[in-house]
Amino acid sequence: MREFRLSDILSPRGIIYWRRKLWESQYYTPERLRELQWKLLTRILDHCWVHVPYYRKAFARLGLERSDFRSLDDLSRLPVIDKFTVLDQREELKADNIVRFRPREMFTSGTTGTPVGFYWDVDSTVLELISQWRHFSWSGYRLGDAFLDIRSMVLRSGRDHQWNRKCRGLELSSDLMDSTNVGRFAELLRRYRIRLWRGHPSAMSHFIRLLQAAGIASIKPKIIITVAETLLDGERHLIESWAGIPVGDSYGQVEHVALICQCPKGGHHICSEYGIVEILNEDGSPARPGEEGRIVATSLHNRALPLLRYDTGDFAVASDQTCRCGRTLPLISSFTGRTDDRLMTTAGRWISGLRFSHCLTKGVRRAQIVQKDRDGVDVYVVPTPDWDAETEESVRRELRKRLGESMDIRVHRVAGIPFDGGRKFKFV
Repeated sequence: MREFRLSDILSPRGIIYWRRKLWESQYYTPERLRELQWKLLTRILDHCWVHVPYYRKAFARLGLERSDFRSLDDLSRLPVIDKFTVLDQREELKADNIVRFRPREMFTSGTTGTPVGFYWDVDSTVLELISQWRHFSWSGYRLGDAFLDIRSMVLRSGRDHQWNRKCRGLELSSDLMDSTNVGRFAELLRRYRIRLWRGHPSAMSHFIRLLQAAGIASIKPKIIITVAETLLDGERHLIESWAGIPVGDSYGQVEHVALICQCPKGGHHICSEYGIVEILNEDGSPARPGEEGRIVATSLHNRALPLLRYDTGDFAVASDQTCRCGRTLPLISSFTGRTDDRLMTTAGRWISGLRFSHCLTKGVRRAQIVQKDRDGVDVYVVPTPDWDAETEESVRRELRKRLGESMDIRVHRVAGIPFDGGRKFKFV
C-alpha cells in the first residue's frame, strides 16, 4: 500500500460530489454514461489544448483544431501512445501549470524491465479513492472498517507490520511470513478486527497456506479484493474455497487511466467515470465482443500529466453483455494478461500464457513458465505431495496443444521459483 497522505485527497468538495455521483452513475443508462464521459473529456481536452506542450504540438502536427472534437468518437483521431512515449516525452506531457494540481510523482514497478515515472494530481487521486471505496462497498464494506493490505513488499517502517490509523489499514509483507510466525500475524488480524483483505493474490495464497497448515481458521475475512497481479485460476480457487466468499478482482495502473472492478456476481465492470477504455485489435480497430484486444485508456481526471489513448500493455476480451448485479457499467469478459505474459508458438504466433494456469493447479504450490526461444519453454513447479508423473505428462500435453507438438516442454521441480518479476509474482 502506498503511503496514505491526507494532503493527496484534501478536496472535501470533490470527495462529497464524487461519493454521491459514483453511487448514482453505476446505474446510468449507456447514453447518460457517455454524456458524463464527454463532459469530463471536454475538460481534459481544453486543458491539453492550452497547458500541455506535447498535445499542442500533436494537434498542430495532425492539423487538428479543438473544435474538431465534437463527441467521444472523435478521440480516435489521436494516435495511441505508450510508456515509451512517456519515457521520451515526459517533460512535454507535464502540464505547464502542474503545480496548481498538487502533483505527486509515482513510478511503475518496473516488472516489464522499464520503470516509468508519472504524476498523480488531487482530482485523479480522489477518483481513485472513491472508486475503490465503491468497489469495496459492493461486497458490504463500510467506510471505517479495518482492512488488511498484504503484498510482497518491504515495509517503510522496517518492522514486520504497519498499522495506519488514518485509513485503518494494516500492512503485512508476505515475504516475512513462515510457519514459525504465522500465529503472530494471525493475532494482529484479530487485534485490529480486520474485515477486508486487499492485496497481491500470490501473497494471500501464501498466507492462507500457512494458516491452513497451522489450523488457524478464526480470522477469515468478510471481503477479499485482489490487486496489482493477474489472479490465476488456482489462486482464486484456493482463496475462495478457504474463505467461503467470492474474490473481487481489481485492475488498475499507476498511470491512473483505467479501473476495472469485479462485482460479487462475477462481472468485470469498467469504471466509465474514471477513464475511457477501448479494447483494440492490432490494426487499431475496436475488438468485437468475444475478441481479445489491447486495453487503451484515457484518463478523465489527471491534469498534472494527462494521458490520451494510452496503451497499457494489457489485454482483455471485449464484451457487450450486461451483469446480473443490475449495475449498468460496461463489462469486459476477462483479462488475458500483459504483453510480457505472452508465449510464442512454434508457428510464430503470440498467445496468452495465462490460459495455461488452469492446468497447473493440481499438485502445484506455485508455478512459472519461462520462454527464451521459439522452440522450447521451461516450466518451474513447486510441487505439493499430489504432484505425480501423470500430472506432469498432462501439463506437457496441454502446453503442446496450444504451442505446437514440436515444442520442447522442460518441467523442473524446484523448491522455489528462480525467476522473479520484482515485487510482484509473474506466472509467465
